[in-house]
Amino acid sequence: MRIVSLVPAATEIVHALGLGDRLAGVSHECDHPTTVRDLPRVTRSLMPHMNVNRVVPRCIRAVAAMIWLAPPAGTAPAADLVARAGADRVVVTEAGGAPVAEFVFADRAIGRPALRDLRAPGGTIVTRPCPPRPGIDADDHATMHPGVMLCFSDLSGADPWRHKTAVRVTACAPEPGLPGSAVITCTNDYLDTPDDRPTAGIVGRERSRITLSDRTVAGHAVRVVLWEGTLTPGEKPLVLGDVEEMGLGIRLVKELAPRAGARYRADHGGVNEKGVFGKPAAWVDAAGMTGQGRVGVLLVPAPGNPRVCRFHARDTGWLLANPVGSRAYGAAEPGGAVLEPGQSLTLRFALVLHGDVADDALAAIATGVWAAR
Repeated sequence: MRIVSLVPAATEIVHALGLGDRLAGVSHECDHPTTVRDLPRVTRSLMPHMNVNRVVPRCIRAVAAMIWLAPPAGTAPAADLVARAGADRVVVTEAGGAPVAEFVFADRAIGRPALRDLRAPGGTIVTRPCPPRPGIDADDHATMHPGVMLCFSDLSGADPWRHKTAVRVTACAPEPGLPGSAVITCTNDYLDTPDDRPTAGIVGRERSRITLSDRTVAGHAVRVVLWEGTLTPGEKPLVLGDVEEMGLGIRLVKELAPRAGARYRADHGGVNEKGVFGKPAAWVDAAGMTGQGRVGVLLVPAPGNPRVCRFHARDTGWLLANPVGSRAYGAAEPGGAVLEPGQSLTLRFALVLHGDVADDALAAIATGVWAAR
């Protein structure tokens, strides 16, 4: 039996079912996995004389503007955010120009993309400056904790987390999103060599979509960062190790670190590193007093991740949601994951930046941020 696929999603499903070798043709839009790019194309674009990359997003924005009249219950758009491309970063601001964050993708000292100088509504920075400020910030992991990032320390033995293997950024740019939101997409190749060289092998790829928006969730005005990252193997199976440094991490500014008097709190009631580290949780909140009052960051993994995340929490201000680690934290059940060529794994996380929110409201915010998706 031979198969012809007319839509990209069907092409990916065919490969996920292990039937990729039966594909005889695909649509002009099919480009994943990369093996389909050499197959015959059985469709063509109906817009041959138009710049599709400009026209389609403009149409999407127009339609979105028309339907965005009744937002989901408990959620509504607030201030408009804008993303602009630069030489080595994408800069996110409010429409009026106030800074929100910078997604830096070409810092040789850091070696991997990260969201830096992330600000809560009102302008308070919630991530530790990169590099740390001498005499002000703790200087541990200066090149390993640049802000908010997807972290992987064991991808088929490759360790980009500790800079033992390189990360090649192949694309990074702002994209259109719903009105009021700023969207960044970034594609990385994880290499098996300590530097980016022509002979490097690709152990896996990551495509991330980061969406920033100001909204009202469960009655609270918040800033939301949604991070969706999809991993795919190279030519060989991709093995995600059962280790601690795997998932979405944030290095918090010192005012939000328990060592400086702030507080972590998990949905199960655990507090700070002692009560949170290595334990499965639906969410963990970090909150403390700043020069602009009480500010917090609520880290909420999506319910649809492979398993309930265990949290790697340090009182110095490091907080990471790990969807694959298990025995690394002393649990009996095995963790990790294996992706065969043609398979993919999508991980989703939300960061909710909030003001002075009562503890008993955190659960409703954590539920509401994903219920609106």
